[in-house]
Amino acid sequence: MYIDESNMRFGPFLESDCFPIEKSQTYQEIRQGVKIAEFALIRHSESDSNPVSLWIVEAKSSSPRPNTQPNFRDFIEEIQVKLTNTLSLTLAIALKRHKTWQELPKSFQNLDWQNIRFVLILVIQGHDAAWLPDLEDALKYALQSTRQIWGGSVKSEVLVLNDQFAQKHGLITPP
Repeated sequence: MYIDESNMRFGPFLESDCFPIEKSQTYQEIRQGVKIAEFALIRHSESDSNPVSLWIVEAKSSSPRPNTQPNFRDFIEEIQVKLTNTLSLTLAIALKRHKTWQELPKSFQNLDWQNIRFVLILVIQGHDAAWLPDLEDALKYALQSTRQIWGGSVKSEVLVLNDQFAQKHGLITPP
């Protein structure tokens, strides 16, 4: 499965491990006033402490610089809302709070949610690598309460990547 967004091609992913939540029936039914990220992805690792992670991915074609206030603050707030809403909606669907819960891929339905690590990711196409740390720090700060609720830094992570780093993480296909 591939997801085309913000001039990037995400994937390939197994359909069983990828939930394009932005296009889901559940989201279409509640979308009024609810901002959401592109997709949720299950990633398996060799780590014994966190063998399975849920990656929530938001894609952007550009971002304001940190010194362009209030645009930068508004941008970070929008991303924070989208990532938090997507995490919440994914879990709500997994908990069968919506009648459309069966659209969630089986691998999501069968997860041991108690031991899942959450990784909240922003990917910005063509972004200068030197600007990524400031963006990541701002987003980590904005998502601090969400991360605390879900178990802190041991159980969650925030990443801001450009398309090159996203490719190294196996998120996007080379152009």
